[in-house]
Amino acid sequence: MLGLVLEQVTGKQIGKLYQKEIIEPLHLGETSFPNTDPSLPKSYDHGYTLQGQSNGKLADATHWNPSWGWSAGGIISTVEDQLVYGRALGTGEGLLPPEQQAERLTSFLYGLKPNAPQRAYGLGLGNQRGWLGHTGEVPGYNTSLYYNAELHTTMVVEVNSDVSVGDCPPDVPTMTDSPHNLPCSEPSDFVFGELSKKLGKPFATKQ
Repeated sequence: MLGLVLEQVTGKQIGKLYQKEIIEPLHLGETSFPNTDPSLPKSYDHGYTLQGQSNGKLADATHWNPSWGWSAGGIISTVEDQLVYGRALGTGEGLLPPEQQAERLTSFLYGLKPNAPQRAYGLGLGNQRGWLGHTGEVPGYNTSLYYNAELHTTMVVEVNSDVSVGDCPPDVPTMTDSPHNLPCSEPSDFVFGELSKKLGKPFATKQ
């Protein structure tokens, strides 16, 4: 919906807006928004999913057309470019004027306050115990990208699977050997959580 609003207001295609407002200012040379051709630039990892599979076996979703995600998930990028974008997302540098970034950082339901709840969502980014960013998922791929102001650290985790792990409800497919002594989690969030603990700033309260 937001993509349609942006196109209506500016009179420009969303891909051109991304190029002008985000990709070019941040010099994201390995990032693109393919409007018509969904093929992946070489080289790439194959992505695997259980979505739509009744036999419990993984399907290779690498070349499934992601155009349905459009402005909410149609971008192709690399870890290196996402590290640059993640820092800009958390600091505003190279992306937004200071006053607009300040508005984003006070847009959380409870704001960035010492005694605020551990999780909150604001203008296009979440605050997960001090980690500012977002996750993304299409069949076969799962990404977590966050910036921590205290650590001055950006961390991105890409997983070539969207299969959740842990003690998940019946409607969330997991592998038969998934550990059940862990909270249900998307794969990139699980890995991100483990890495964040090593940095002394746990992403999740339980893991």
